Amino acid sequence: MVVVAAMIRFVGLDFATHDFTAYVRPWSEYIASHGFFLAMGDDFANYNAPYLYLLTGLTWLHTHTPLSVMTLVKTLSVVFDVVLAVYAARIVGLRWPDRRVTALAGIVVLLLPTVVLNGAFWGQCDSIYSAFTMAGLYYVLRDRLWLAMAFFGLAVSFKLQAVFVFPVLIVLLLAGRVHVRHLLVIPAVYIGLAVPAWLCGRPFTDLMLVYAKQSGQYRLLGLNAPTIYAFLHPTAADLAVFRRAGVLFAVAAVLLLAYIALIRGGTLDPARIVLTAAASSLLTPFLLPGMHERYFMQADVLAVVAAFWVPRLRLVPILVQVASFLSYVPYLQGWRQPRPVDMRLLALAMFAALVLVIRELLRGGPAVPEPGPEPADALAPKPVGNTIDG
Repeated sequence: MVVVAAMIRFVGLDFATHDFTAYVRPWSEYIASHGFFLAMGDDFANYNAPYLYLLTGLTWLHTHTPLSVMTLVKTLSVVFDVVLAVYAARIVGLRWPDRRVTALAGIVVLLLPTVVLNGAFWGQCDSIYSAFTMAGLYYVLRDRLWLAMAFFGLAVSFKLQAVFVFPVLIVLLLAGRVHVRHLLVIPAVYIGLAVPAWLCGRPFTDLMLVYAKQSGQYRLLGLNAPTIYAFLHPTAADLAVFRRAGVLFAVAAVLLLAYIALIRGGTLDPARIVLTAAASSLLTPFLLPGMHERYFMQADVLAVVAAFWVPRLRLVPILVQVASFLSYVPYLQGWRQPRPVDMRLLALAMFAALVLVIRELLRGGPAVPEPGPEPADALAPKPVGNTIDG
């Protein structure tokens, strides 16, 4: 199955999309023509500096090897597909120590259609920040909080959409499981990763306001995403009002989710933390305006993880994957074909998945013991038979 996952990705390496030809390739050409890393002092891309550092390395490699930039960019995303799958498997391994279950979870994530399409075909980098948020969640469950916050800092440094999982940090903070000093690691990592670009001459304020500039790039309520805005079609004059109201509504809903996670069902055990992360990864992009279809990447993976933790949620990853995958199709077809399914039906599927997860939070989830000592390697083979002393 791992070989199948690799072969499918290999097929997609030559598939060029508009996003690559209109954005990533020109950025790479700019980097090559402006002194490689010295180009970090210029404002030539709308992505944050850490991704541009990686793109600079890939561009340098392209100039010294026969490999194309597109192949290198997609290979980077595929590498993080593997990291994403490994950490998803490790989270599942905290619930089911059997290495076969752990391996199955990782393989399911590797074979998720949206995970395959996002990097190997589309050339997007959503697997990078998703891998870091999954690592952060794993180390939260291991109670290694400093390391967890470092990974969350890495995640948000690559893409702002990492914050869709951050409501779980609010819950942990209010529950006393995480302290403010831990959370300060996140902005510290973000600022630290901006320093190399600043030393190259990029204004520090520009580096800190990259995401603020991104928020104004798209003014629509939704960009082919299965969200609540599939049902809303305001006039151009009312668009700004709907966007502001949508942001406020999303914030209120996230706070309500935090209340549910804290108050309902007793202690904040590992199962509740996993369910809260899954719920927030669904709820936040579902209610926020201006979402792309790709912004459900974390939800795609956490839906699988939640189903392994709570088997009665096995319908959730199916609903989420159907909604996400079918929302990818129009873009990858180049908009040459009509939508395969009405976006409102996909939004209903995503909403149904969200309701199932939140209902599980309301009922308290299963009684799951705290994880024991961290295994040396959850995916490593275990000894068979009895050991003999002496």
